[in-house]
Amino acid sequence: MKKRQVVLNGDIPFRQVDWGLTKDLVGPERMGSEKIRFKITEYQPGYSHKLHMHPTQEEVIFVLKGRGITETKEDKIEIGPGSVVFVPAGVYHATLNLSNTKPLRAVIVKSPPDDEEVRSDS
Repeated sequence: MKKRQVVLNGDIPFRQVDWGLTKDLVGPERMGSEKIRFKITEYQPGYSHKLHMHPTQEEVIFVLKGRGITETKEDKIEIGPGSVVFVPAGVYHATLNLSNTKPLRAVIVKSPPDDEEVRSDS
């Protein structure tokens, strides 16, 4: 039976990834979401992830703190607190933290929640 659930952000630990820290607050593994993934990610100072795309997954990035760059194969745009980035399915993208001392923290929403990641060769 499906039911409403509540979780406190502070009760969910971050997990280490190559470019920083991330935690899933809502997704298939947590709360059984079938259509959305909601996470908080911290890009560590000076870090980014490689250009990649998700063939069928849309992504929204909402910056909470820090300054960074959102990049596609076509352009680079500076982002900061309050910036909302929409990445359509099939678009190569990456996020870079511009600071050498402070993390870039963002809320990430993805739908559908699971999709393969395809890295760019360029």
